[in-house]
Amino acid sequence: MGNLKLGIVVAKIEYQLQGDDVNIILPEPIFCKELAGLAIQYNIDLFIFSSAEWTEQGLYGYRLRQGKWRKEPVPLPDIVYDRCFFTNPRQRQACEDMLAAIKRKKHFQSFNSSLPSKLYVYEALHAVEELIPFLPHTEPLNTVATISRWLQLYPDGIVIKPAAGMHGKGVLHVAYNHAQNQYEIRGRSLHNESFEASFLSELNALKWLYRFKKELNYLIQPYLQLRTEDNRPFDIRVLMQKDGSGQWQLTGSMARVGQPNGLTSNIHGGGTACDPLQLLTPKMGSYKAERLLQNIHMISGQTVAEIEGHFGRFGELALDFGVTSKGSIWLLECNSKPGRQVFTNLAANLPTLAHERPLQYAQYLQQRLNTKQKVI
Repeated sequence: MGNLKLGIVVAKIEYQLQGDDVNIILPEPIFCKELAGLAIQYNIDLFIFSSAEWTEQGLYGYRLRQGKWRKEPVPLPDIVYDRCFFTNPRQRQACEDMLAAIKRKKHFQSFNSSLPSKLYVYEALHAVEELIPFLPHTEPLNTVATISRWLQLYPDGIVIKPAAGMHGKGVLHVAYNHAQNQYEIRGRSLHNESFEASFLSELNALKWLYRFKKELNYLIQPYLQLRTEDNRPFDIRVLMQKDGSGQWQLTGSMARVGQPNGLTSNIHGGGTACDPLQLLTPKMGSYKAERLLQNIHMISGQTVAEIEGHFGRFGELALDFGVTSKGSIWLLECNSKPGRQVFTNLAANLPTLAHERPLQYAQYLQQRLNTKQKVI
């Protein structure tokens, strides 16, 4: 039977020549290296691969050897841990074709199911009465005329965002500035660049938004005042992971704080991380801050259970929460491929725990499958 073979599939692996040596560039270099180092302690054969490493004759992958990634023939994986962040449909199709071909040769388990679009997740959670108070009003943005209607409903403006996760790219705040008699749009482009635009007429603003939206599927939500005292956007990311017994555990939570006057708090967009109590306590006092964080953790536990009930088995999920100045809690996003960058260099044990739990859960999956027991 041998040790567990855990394959981490990524969208693309790049190469860089350094003299006579070739430097392997992985999408999440720190995360992959930490995971590979810990895998040795767990007696797990861990390797990284993409669609470029697959042929019908076999699979090549990258193993960590003396601190460097080496390309080697690797066995077909027992478990596939999907860390693909695709940049185009061609990458996605190549990966799907490869995994289907591998599965025809050897059945493997997926570490995580896939989440559908944000709208489907919202609708599934909105069917749960206890979660409704924490979900912002959300609709698909089918026509730009919807924006005109929503601007009349929400004086603080509206947010439009891609229906699929984009690390904060393509998120816009649209509002009417009565003092300046103009429509104002700010946010991040699809290339993750911040920008602002203003229009004297609603028609011109809507025309601009129509061109910006193009063929992408977008959602519309009310703009929520989720900002620090110095006008930085912030949210609280909660990482939920399954442990070695297949049970959901709270790994940790961190606050992400964006740029001054910015719209998103994503680390990819220049945000920073800090302890959530460090951020919340000056605003509301230690008792209220601790109670609020406990409520967020409780909502997180219920949310991941509901997501699994609708969309299949997961090994980890990240949830992003907004908190208003009055202490209202809003569930903003659910993410099935959470990054670890937000936990780096904070709360000494969190990064290691965030890396170890996928290995523990992978071992659990393999053990249950080997003994033909039910997997949770």
